[in-house]
Amino acid sequence: MSADTATLARRRFLLVAVGVPAVVVVAALALQLAALPSLPNPVAINWGTDGPDGFAPPWLTVLLTAVLGAGIPALMVGSSMSGLHGNGPSYRFLGALVPAITTMFCLMLTWGQLMQAGLADARQAPGIGVPVLCSLVAALAVGAACWLVQPKQDQPTTTAAQEPLPLAAGERAVWFRETTLALPTLLLILGALTAVAAGALLAWVWAEPAVAWVLTGVTVVLAAAAATSAAFRVRVDNSGLTVTSVVGFPRFHVPLADIRDAEAVSVVPAAEFGGWGLRWVPGRFGVVVRTGPALQVNRRTGRQFVVTVDDAATGAALLQALAVRS
Repeated sequence: MSADTATLARRRFLLVAVGVPAVVVVAALALQLAALPSLPNPVAINWGTDGPDGFAPPWLTVLLTAVLGAGIPALMVGSSMSGLHGNGPSYRFLGALVPAITTMFCLMLTWGQLMQAGLADARQAPGIGVPVLCSLVAALAVGAACWLVQPKQDQPTTTAAQEPLPLAAGERAVWFRETTLALPTLLLILGALTAVAAGALLAWVWAEPAVAWVLTGVTVVLAAAAATSAAFRVRVDNSGLTVTSVVGFPRFHVPLADIRDAEAVSVVPAAEFGGWGLRWVPGRFGVVVRTGPALQVNRRTGRQFVVTVDDAATGAALLQALAVRS
């Protein structure tokens, strides 16, 4: 990829991943704020088979639009800026994904609120099926347009070929490391957890049970996700590669018999996997907790297992030697 194409790709990426979501969020907030005086209080925020069955103050939709609309692009794009110089098709996909998700959430929330304008009671609100369907279609259309706006890019090469570690016949060797979420990511998760927990507490205090139960459930899910994915122990020995959360679950194991080879790579989580934690993309599964070096195992099936960890080259070299010897 030429320097001119790389520069154009970076500019187009920032345009669609930052500029488009900003316009969508501003437009959605403007429409929602203009409609506030004509909305019932509370408004419907959840629909069942028989119509609206969950209600909340009208300002909650505005708050969710601002948090989701601004938070998702900030988190996904901000986390990938350190690797933006490399670009590649993963950034083109991210540049299409961010505005698509933002469009879907903003349109769904805005449509759901506007269709209640002028109603005396939110229980009279029509069904949510059409807004949801149209939001999904709009998201696909925006994502496709943002994909086409960006130039085609080649995948940059990040693989560092590993020579097997020299081992004598019968010699045993073990390599292990601990890998944890990068501090900025951990702070973001803790901040989000604190904010949601505070919102749940306020909802209970203000006697808004529907909102309180939703936020409480989200708090529990976030806390469980943070506890199980914040840190992992990585071990290479005669059994293969084992990656285990510090709390004991989840645990992943790749036996030597399944390993074709191993190598050290460099990973940008948001661009290559769409985020952190336990991530799956076609043909590739990752325990991704930070940007930087990672140990990648190429299975005999063609699939890949990746774990971000320091000193990945040594772990890959030992795993390569053990796999060859086995």
